[in-house]
Amino acid sequence: MSFAYITEEGAYIKKRGGVFVVGRNQEVVMEIPEEMLEGLTLIDGVQVSSRAMVELLQLGIPVTWLSSRGAFFGRLESTRHVHVFRQAKQIELMDSPFYLEMGKRCIAAKTHNQLTLLRRLNRSAASAEVERSIKEILSLWKHIFQAASAEELMGYEGVIARSYFHALGTAVPEAFRFERRSRRPPLDPFNSMLSFGYTLLMYDVYTSLKNEGLHPYFGFLHALKNHHPALASDLMEEWRAVLVDSMVLSLVNHHEIRTDHFVRAEDGAPGIFLTREGRGIFLRAYEKKMRTVNQYIEGKHSYRRSLGYQAAQYAQALMAQNAEMYEPIRLR
Repeated sequence: MSFAYITEEGAYIKKRGGVFVVGRNQEVVMEIPEEMLEGLTLIDGVQVSSRAMVELLQLGIPVTWLSSRGAFFGRLESTRHVHVFRQAKQIELMDSPFYLEMGKRCIAAKTHNQLTLLRRLNRSAASAEVERSIKEILSLWKHIFQAASAEELMGYEGVIARSYFHALGTAVPEAFRFERRSRRPPLDPFNSMLSFGYTLLMYDVYTSLKNEGLHPYFGFLHALKNHHPALASDLMEEWRAVLVDSMVLSLVNHHEIRTDHFVRAEDGAPGIFLTREGRGIFLRAYEKKMRTVNQYIEGKHSYRRSLGYQAAQYAQALMAQNAEMYEPIRLR
């Protein structure tokens, strides 16, 4: 099975027989057998024929549209997986002890993964600054389990995140160093890659949740907010360092991404974004990462399959109202 990323401006997708045809300027770029296609991500001006859309819906293949800057436009998806009883339970349990316990488990796992990544980085760097951040995060970690509300829990998460990203920014190659996490827009190349990677991860988690019939906008941790898939945000927390942060570090440390793979916003607004060539390198690395086999869950699975397993595990915990049934991913 494959996920395809179509980034060519002016590309089109149509259906011919049992294959999806991707073309540009009357030239066929690739053909993807329908039984091999698992998901599509389209960047900017990619046209999809009405027949291809109907076939994608019938096959249950989700399509995500993003801008070249990583902004989310929308999705095409079938409703055949909707599970109304699970969605009703999501609403019923709003502000419940179950939701708070789920939040603690996921933020504790996220913090563990951030610490593990910093320790790995510092084995060779031996940075006193990184070591200070590790100690600061460890001193804050115990408060996660004492939080009396989601708001208090997210407060601790925010302080930990600031310390983590400060340490991360000092531990990368000089050309990619940064002082803090910046979003909307990202203000440096490293943050640009983090933001793009988190967007891709968000909608991989989103797809896993939809496949389990869950409503991605009703979460257990992030506040309810229009246009924000809170549950996808919640369940991706434990994966950020595991999948995106580690991948971006690998790209810069192995010189696969260079500073000339980034440009400033053309309209003069603040922001640093990947070039088309840079996006191609990044997307190939991301898909390679998602296909990597791991053993965090019983047996051997790709990371993308592991996301699906976690969504299913959450659905079971939700219906049983038992947070202990959900075991977050923890880096070893």
